[in-house]
Amino acid sequence: MLAVALLAAAFSTRNPATRAAEDYARQIATASAGTYLTLRTLNAFLSTAQELEVGGSFVVQGSAQPLKWLEPVDDTVERIAQVVFFVMVATGALAVALAPASGVGWAVLAGAALLALVTAGRGRGGHVARRMGLYGAFLAVALPGAFLLSALLADRMTAQVWARHSAIVDEITAQVDPAVAVPVEGSGVMGALQGARMEFERYSTMAGALYERSDALVQSLIALLAVFLFKMLVLPLMILAGAWIGLRALDGR
Repeated sequence: MLAVALLAAAFSTRNPATRAAEDYARQIATASAGTYLTLRTLNAFLSTAQELEVGGSFVVQGSAQPLKWLEPVDDTVERIAQVVFFVMVATGALAVALAPASGVGWAVLAGAALLALVTAGRGRGGHVARRMGLYGAFLAVALPGAFLLSALLADRMTAQVWARHSAIVDEITAQVDPAVAVPVEGSGVMGALQGARMEFERYSTMAGALYERSDALVQSLIALLAVFLFKMLVLPLMILAGAWIGLRALDGR
């Protein structure tokens, strides 16, 4: 046991199970990064549309921002983007930390095995060795194992939800293309006024189409966020809880 733990600690970065768990975390980070960029692009469009102003006439001076009614949708998208950003950062950090954590776990297991040999598993030293073995097994086996099992199960459990709501988000956001140039005829002041009017009409059309399906958009974004949280947090924690209960039972507690 001591030799196995030492070898596993030394080669933790090459452990196939740990590397598979890291790949799973990276896949979630990559998918969440793509969703985050989509949300920020949508957020930028909504913010720009809100800032468009329509000037008053020569009689009534001033300007108005008639697309301010987009603000609730903009705020909702921004809040969802913040949570997705947290998921992206957390999974990226997890992908980096899994191998070192597993290595520490194997090192603790090696220390527990050595202490058990020295004390013959008796007395205070034996108790400490068992506790070290418990925590070492949790870090070395249960932690990467939870994400490895999640990689095998999560996609199958969430594939239909992900595909359905991704299609809805793609369909709605495809209607928003602020990069399309608006042809402007004429030059000077009249050309500038015509360009501003056409730009406002274009943004109004896109914003109206987006607002009409804002409920479906928000529901789908929340569903995608729920998938991320399930794959990164809920399912691994459920597996880890089961592993911890099993380890405690083996320890006689």
